[in-house]
Amino acid sequence: MKYLQYIVLTLFVLVLTNSCIKEDFDDCNNVTIYFQYLADGDKDVLSDYMTKVDLYVFDEGGHIKGVGTYHEDELKKFAAIPSFKLQPGKKYKVVAVGNAYDATKVVNVEATSFSDIYLQSPEWGDSDKKVTNHDDNYLGQLEFTMPEQEGTMYRDTVTLYSAHVDVEIEIYGLPSPSEKSRQSSEILYELSIQNSNAQCSFENEINTDEKGTIYPDLIYDDTKKCYRTDGFRLFRMDDQFNNHNGVESECCEHTLVLRDLTASEEAAPIFTGRLYNYITGNEKVEELVVKQEAVLPIELQFHNLQGEITIPEWVVVDGEPEWN
Repeated sequence: MKYLQYIVLTLFVLVLTNSCIKEDFDDCNNVTIYFQYLADGDKDVLSDYMTKVDLYVFDEGGHIKGVGTYHEDELKKFAAIPSFKLQPGKKYKVVAVGNAYDATKVVNVEATSFSDIYLQSPEWGDSDKKVTNHDDNYLGQLEFTMPEQEGTMYRDTVTLYSAHVDVEIEIYGLPSPSEKSRQSSEILYELSIQNSNAQCSFENEINTDEKGTIYPDLIYDDTKKCYRTDGFRLFRMDDQFNNHNGVESECCEHTLVLRDLTASEEAAPIFTGRLYNYITGNEKVEELVVKQEAVLPIELQFHNLQGEITIPEWVVVDGEPEWN
């Protein structure tokens, strides 16, 4: 278990004797869990990044006991609402999953090891569907022992950590949709990321044995005169709890592929490039990718139909994305 994930924030731990308003204490909740996210600073900014947190509760043996959901209003107010009842004197583990929406599915939740429970896209493994994106997920976990005394309210805080990378891809030098086809404004290029990380465990670790292809949507930006992604995310590419030296090769086997959909199916892609080589070959890019609020900026320039990955100008100038 990783010490960063199991950190017990003593400043936030509070055990209070609480008189239940009901005669039978068995009907009363006795646990309140709060959440925090520090991003790349030292202040809680969770409500700036998360609008929903699902809390999975496990007994000491790792068996699932239940799931609760905290919504935006509760997260913003840091509401001290007792959320469930647990047995006094027993040990428990909880895992918080941030922003698990339509692009997130939790699989194998009956497993008794957090390293075998995964976040993934609902479309992974379905040959009839393409994966197009991931949610901006966050993960955190906590172990604790309930007070022995009946009628005691236990309060604690789970710290969450990023499980994703925001990927911004801009493609210059290709004909616009209207230039490409006079009959349609349809995007006639297909972008894909092959060997993409398909699963992230409840330990917030990449399952390096499970890879797949993701097909982010492309839009054409008339202002910038480029094709680009919008709100595209991948699972992380570093081992943030064991290795702070940068991107790990096993976690970053991604290959960027761009195809011209007007060409024959047998035609070669118009561009292919390994993301690991690009990231590790550019120090400023790698620094952005290993942050909590990780960003992977990619600019693909075409000259005479020859493509080249370059670093966006904002990375070279000040290392901060223009949308921050």
